[in-house]
Amino acid sequence: MTMLVITLLSVIGGAICCFAGYRIFRVALSLMGGCLGAYVGLVVYEYLSKYDIALMHMEYSELVTMIAFAVLFGALAFGLYMKALIAVVTLLSGWYLYSDSESIGIKLPWNSPVITFGICLLFGLVIGFAVYYLQKWAIIIFTSFIGAKIIASVLVPYLIALINGHQGEMVLKLMSGKISGDTELLIGLISVLLLTGAGIAVQMSKKNS
Repeated sequence: MTMLVITLLSVIGGAICCFAGYRIFRVALSLMGGCLGAYVGLVVYEYLSKYDIALMHMEYSELVTMIAFAVLFGALAFGLYMKALIAVVTLLSGWYLYSDSESIGIKLPWNSPVITFGICLLFGLVIGFAVYYLQKWAIIIFTSFIGAKIIASVLVPYLIALINGHQGEMVLKLMSGKISGDTELLIGLISVLLLTGAGIAVQMSKKNS
């Protein structure tokens, strides 16, 4: 039930970001903040569920925790708007760079995940300032890409499950961007590229109309 709700909300939110991010950027930023909050909520739930906390072991407690964090982060992004822009873009860009580099097995000259994630955050900060100051094209490209990543992160595992016939073994990897095999890596990459290109094309056509 939790994963189904997350999948539906992610696809809807991702589609709005991907195909209408520039036109309704404040809403798109709120959706991106909400997706970021949902992942933070999942991390918080997994951490707290290890302890003897009654609320964390109730029915649908995982879903409630994720929705609560998603609403909180989304509301903050909407309320703060441009003040939240750099933070949201930095965290999303840094996390996707970190998780994608882990997935494809990039070997870095250090072993510390803290250093790796710190460098990824610096990269994300560059993207954040680019979106903040350049806007227009940067916003279109960024929202198209993030929307594509959100959609692919929840739909590609379903697609892989249908291809290999192991639906029962399918695990959604919401927001993490982590992918487990060459086939999933290739399908995920192609999906993101196609959706990003389509998002840019649609947003540019609406922007110029």
